[in-house]
Amino acid sequence: MVKKYLFFLLIISALAILFIVVLTLDFEHQSFGFNKFNQNKDNNMTKKEITRQSAVAGSFYPAGKAELSSLIDKFLAAVPQDPAGGVPRILIVPHAGLEYSGSVAAYSFKQLLNSGVKQAIIIGPSHHFPILGLYLSAADFWQTPLGLVKVSDINQALAKENDFTVSEQVHQPEHALEIEVPFLQTVIPGVEIVPIIVGQLDANQRSNFVSVLNKYLASQTVLVVSVDMSHYHPQNQALALDQQSIDHILDLNNQEILDDEIDAPWVVSSVLALARQNGWQPKLLKHATSGDVTGDESSVVGYGAIGFYGEIREQKTENRDQRTENSSDEYSQTEKTELLQLARTTLEQYFKTGKINQPKNINPKFLAKRGVFVTLNKNGSLRGCIGYIEPIKPLLEAIMDNAISAALHDSRFNPVTSDELKDIEIEISILSVPQPDTIDNITKNKLGTVLQNGSRGATYLPQVWQEVANSSDFFTSLCLKGGLKPNCFTDSETKVFSYQAIVFRE
Repeated sequence: MVKKYLFFLLIISALAILFIVVLTLDFEHQSFGFNKFNQNKDNNMTKKEITRQSAVAGSFYPAGKAELSSLIDKFLAAVPQDPAGGVPRILIVPHAGLEYSGSVAAYSFKQLLNSGVKQAIIIGPSHHFPILGLYLSAADFWQTPLGLVKVSDINQALAKENDFTVSEQVHQPEHALEIEVPFLQTVIPGVEIVPIIVGQLDANQRSNFVSVLNKYLASQTVLVVSVDMSHYHPQNQALALDQQSIDHILDLNNQEILDDEIDAPWVVSSVLALARQNGWQPKLLKHATSGDVTGDESSVVGYGAIGFYGEIREQKTENRDQRTENSSDEYSQTEKTELLQLARTTLEQYFKTGKINQPKNINPKFLAKRGVFVTLNKNGSLRGCIGYIEPIKPLLEAIMDNAISAALHDSRFNPVTSDELKDIEIEISILSVPQPDTIDNITKNKLGTVLQNGSRGATYLPQVWQEVANSSDFFTSLCLKGGLKPNCFTDSETKVFSYQAIVFRE
């Protein structure tokens, strides 16, 4: 009996030890695996150097160095020498196999030759994992047949930002970013990269992403946006779909692009908001489809090359005039003078005839839809201010409408008289599209603000920050302006949006 008991006890002990060993092995497997990348965020970069090996060499592009280099050189040589507008701040490029899309991508990448750019932030969609948020590579280097490319130190900084996750599992099989790297190696020897795979982003995440990009896009850094356009339609249908997307991009319409057939529209929407905030102007460099290459137009994919040009604005300062007015690179001084003269002429004609005359020889730039406010001041005091927050009308028409409304229909003041007009100073504010934001970020950067609670709401232009003592006064006054409780900005039901303004005056 004792022997049976001892034997049974030994069996139980052995099973217990085996169970513990299995649990330990499973725990180690879970700890070092990537199967929970979408739930667990680990932004601590490893100290051991990691090299990401090419995932698509030999399939999306040649695996041999000489063959790959020759192919890229051929694509670049076929692009005409046409200075598009200086050093590009943003480039949109396709990401299909090089034999299909390389000739289009070359139109964008050739803009970087002798540009002085040293770093590229590359963003694009995930084709292998249904992800949310922003994913950084855990690697220190990326390998292509043309050699190693260093991952910029910006990668480490981004890992500490909200919505960013580090995961090599997400990056390893992805072609959308890798396909752009050999081009970058060719046009910018020694380039450093920041690869970011972008999952679906909601409105708040898109706004935060724009803020982060603004922080890290310095004068020697370019943003490369890797997206294809329409997918698998007959040629004629694809051309129509692509043209719609191109129109929205050229109009910097970051809202309607969300409904277009283009890879990761939330990525493109963020980029357009970024360009609009900085006054960077887009230019279509090239468009084609896979059918133009293969000759088979029955089911094609669309490819576009688009550059965005303008000056890099350094980090915002606490000086209101610099913050709001240095963003005006989008319009030349001559164009701003034309718009101010348009507002004054509109008022003069309306007071004389009661009519609005359409100007002749219109600058095509003034036909883009923009949010606009017209402010009238007399002897340093506000005399009227009315505008459109959203881009609902062409700039030219919006300025004419709001000039008259500010003079005659601002309920806070008596209408301006024709005798007063000679003493009126006109100020124009051209707005970026409002984006969801936080009170803290708006206060920090002294942005234009929209508060909305139910059917009530109000806005203050960025210039108003100059007139208040602190943020509490700013937001309390804005709440009262909207017919809301003084502390409405603390109400969870109140929606907060921000925008920037290009401000110029007579």
